[in-house]
Amino acid sequence: MRSKFKVLYHASSNREIEIFEPRKEQFRDKNEGPVIFATEDKSLASCFLVRTDDSWTRIGRFTENGVTTPWHFVTNSKRKFLKRDNGGAIYSLPARTFNNDSQRGMGSTEWVSRESVEPLDKEIFNSGLEAMKSLGVNVFFVNKRIFREIDKSEDHGKKIIEGLTKE
Repeated sequence: MRSKFKVLYHASSNREIEIFEPRKEQFRDKNEGPVIFATEDKSLASCFLVRTDDSWTRIGRFTENGVTTPWHFVTNSKRKFLKRDNGGAIYSLPARTFNNDSQRGMGSTEWVSRESVEPLDKEIFNSGLEAMKSLGVNVFFVNKRIFREIDKSEDHGKKIIEGLTKE
């Protein structure tokens, strides 16, 4: 499905990107090929200012009775996260070449382009953590046991996350 949005967002720790080129560095499907990722949700984009992976972080939100919660970012390594947090930029990208496959990755919030894209604008952040918090993301630093419990829970960690204290 083609993007109905005019602008999508892409976050990077690199503040100096002039043209985004499709890459296969991080991928959601090994057969997909090189793409550029983006989202219509700036708060979700902020979760990608710090380079992390699924082995020690979870990003999500819950919807219940038609009400969607803010995004949450859960990590089991505060030390590693803070060491990697050097801030970055959230780039505004023209949406015209982006498509969405709601059955992949982060569903309807994740868009990809197979063509090079020149940013329209960028917003600089000195800290990924502070960017996430300022854009409404609930950030949680947990220990490895709680992280495993979130993964194993039948409700995708909803009850556990609701009981956590955010940063």
